[in-house]
Amino acid sequence: MRLATFQPQLGEHCETTTLRNMIHHAGAGISEPMLFGLGQGIDFQYWDAPDPGSGVPMLTGRIEPALVSRNACSALGVELRASQAPDPETAFAAAVELLDAGHVVGVSVDIFHLDYFSSRSHFAAHYLALYGLDDSLAHVVDTGQQGGAQTLPAESLRRARASSEGFMPSPHLQLYVERLPERLVTDTDAVLREQIWNAVRLTAERMTAERGPRFGIGALRRAASEIAGWSDTLAPADEVVQGVGRFWRFAGTGGANFRKLYHAFLEEARQLFGDSELDPFVEDFGDVQRQWDQAIDMLMAYRGADDGRGQLEAVAARLDAIADAEQAHFEGLLVPAVKRAGEPA
Repeated sequence: MRLATFQPQLGEHCETTTLRNMIHHAGAGISEPMLFGLGQGIDFQYWDAPDPGSGVPMLTGRIEPALVSRNACSALGVELRASQAPDPETAFAAAVELLDAGHVVGVSVDIFHLDYFSSRSHFAAHYLALYGLDDSLAHVVDTGQQGGAQTLPAESLRRARASSEGFMPSPHLQLYVERLPERLVTDTDAVLREQIWNAVRLTAERMTAERGPRFGIGALRRAASEIAGWSDTLAPADEVVQGVGRFWRFAGTGGANFRKLYHAFLEEARQLFGDSELDPFVEDFGDVQRQWDQAIDMLMAYRGADDGRGQLEAVAARLDAIADAEQAHFEGLLVPAVKRAGEPA
């Protein structure tokens, strides 16, 4: 079964690429940054390593997997259906049934088992848009970095969906959207204008709240306080430090640990509203994006540094500065967001 009218939509982050493809096929063209912003996707989260004595924590710049999709669909009035099959055979049959009904199917996978993926690490919080499947082949859309539309052996997809290894596995999870509200299809921009400020408000409230050492600005400061010691505590430090830099730049983040996507969302929101109230925040978050890129550059240069600990101390200082900037910018953004969220679009 393969959707005959499906047109792949490219993206940079796996989950919002998948959601974009599901919603586009259902009838509404919405950009990836807009979905990320409406999904309140930006965050910083600190997940302890399975073996704290030798492993690096998972440091990610977004909210939990699948929550971006749920938030965005709730904002847009779209019913997002999720289910988790008990075994590979049931998962296969359920996906074929949804495809036969005309739906693009979002599936969670472990990248280790995707034959076109260069990474040899287990990471199970990756998403694909599935638009064709039979006994031998699967047709999916991945991120632009991974080549966009891909065809792979059905057995490769089966193993990837069944995996319980890696970060936040959800074996056999699948998502799809029901028929879109008519107004979202016929007057998409108006619906977006009605929802943007509320999504901004909810994001700013969360990002300015005190949520302990694992989430938000507190987690970012925790990472900054620990990162200088990685040269002494992690082995091999060269590989681990560069691996974090690569993850923040390339691993489905759209660059700058998701800050690039949020900056693009604010730019698109400014264009949709056609006013200047968002101008300073677009500039502010552009600066945040640049600071993240600088921190990543420093991590990537760690291997060749004369003073590895000094290099990581510089990264820590940059992350502290980023934390200060994000705290201030979200506090500033919250003021107009509270006012505008209740106004007619």
